[in-house]
Amino acid sequence: MPQITSQFGFFKFLTVAGVGLFGDGWLNISIGLVVPMLGYLYFEDEKNKIPTLPADTIKASLSLGMILGQIGFGVFGDALGRHRIYGKELMITIAGTLLVILMPWKGFSHHDVIAWMSVFRVVTGVGIGGDYPMTSALSAEHNPLRSRAVLVLTVFASIGLGGFSAGITYLVLLAAFQSSVNDDIYHLQRVWRLLFGIGLIPLIITLYFRLTMPESKPYTKYVAEETSLKKDGRRGLYEQFRDFKEYFSQRRHAKVLFAVSMCWFLFDLAFYGVNLNQSIILSRIGYGKAATPWGTLWNTAVGNIIVASAGYLPGYYIGIFLPDWIGRVKQQFYCSAIVACLYAIWAGVLNHSSTGGLITIFTLAQLFLNMGPNCTTFLIPVEVFPTRVRGTAHGIAAASGKAGAVVTAFSFAQLTDAIGLPAVLGILAGIMALCALCTLLIPETKGRSLDEIEQGVLYGVKVTAVSVTSSGDGSPVLEGRTAVVHPKSENDKGVEVV
Repeated sequence: MPQITSQFGFFKFLTVAGVGLFGDGWLNISIGLVVPMLGYLYFEDEKNKIPTLPADTIKASLSLGMILGQIGFGVFGDALGRHRIYGKELMITIAGTLLVILMPWKGFSHHDVIAWMSVFRVVTGVGIGGDYPMTSALSAEHNPLRSRAVLVLTVFASIGLGGFSAGITYLVLLAAFQSSVNDDIYHLQRVWRLLFGIGLIPLIITLYFRLTMPESKPYTKYVAEETSLKKDGRRGLYEQFRDFKEYFSQRRHAKVLFAVSMCWFLFDLAFYGVNLNQSIILSRIGYGKAATPWGTLWNTAVGNIIVASAGYLPGYYIGIFLPDWIGRVKQQFYCSAIVACLYAIWAGVLNHSSTGGLITIFTLAQLFLNMGPNCTTFLIPVEVFPTRVRGTAHGIAAASGKAGAVVTAFSFAQLTDAIGLPAVLGILAGIMALCALCTLLIPETKGRSLDEIEQGVLYGVKVTAVSVTSSGDGSPVLEGRTAVVHPKSENDKGVEVV
């Protein structure tokens, strides 16, 4: 197997690149497990439960920070290079999470708890968000498996692995502290702080390797070397904004950026919408409230693992092999359409079906959601744009998705209370159908090399390049070959002659 570089083999790269997304999955899942514990610890006068709006604020704060990190690191990664920026996002993630863990144990009011958790979760989110454009760009620009999709999505699957690992760790911690928590509920302090702290260990271990990651060859070839030809040999934000404006001033490029961003926005609306309502399914199969606080938290932990196992984690890994088989666009379109149908069926039978039937629909919806648009919304934005705007474009698309997550966090709980879960599932079905339609605006990248994508073959026109050679008797001979050129403007349809 070819090596990424002499220093970074495939598995080493997979570990170093995947650990940030592993942390994303861990810290995203963990907050849903930690909020109930904070209710028991700091909100005794509120029936041991954080009110809906403050709880949603804590959960959404990570996504707010991620929006800032995704756009910011995407721009700086393109402007200054992957090597100069990579690892800085991991430092911010570690610092933000440590500050969350160090929240004072006593003497905090309700507002203090909400403010502390929300502010430093935003900081954590900036780091996690920065990981998206940086890791995706580096993964796409290395090719040890001769398949961009396999490498990018194997790294991306670390999110699912991180979420599942957090659930297992939470279960182990609850079992370890069962007697002490039953004796004194205050000992939950150790559980939630350890849960966050353990998640930081792999991030800290791999920080050095991220900071010393070499620059990618495509960035060196298409951006850094081009910059070195200038008098000052420097590239910065000015050059990046100029390149971005020049590239996306063309309608065909802007249309694709809109499509990938809208698909990610719609997907996250549906993804987080259904996941926020998992408690209803779990309560139907016996994983709701129990007689004791520890019992309720235990049911939550077991239910979380059931959710992760039922389509969520398998979907990540099945989705790795589909892009090179059926294509990115088909994978996203058909899976989105299937999920739309499943949500519509779910809405229709929710109040008229057995628990087994509901779990079957839920599992299938999770499977197709994760093996389809969850994978492709991450993969496609890093493939359809050239190196000089790859990180920026991916960051914008990812930030659009997190905007959808924020909208969902603040609206779907109230919407479910107002119109009921069947109506919400009907809305989600429509959202996924719209996601499928937006997918049709995206060009297919299956079978295209990074060099071809760089040259603009996805948007170019076929031409014949003509060369002149000499025959044996000295007379000229014309030889032609079909090629694809990247027009500089909408009206540029000229033929390149070599």
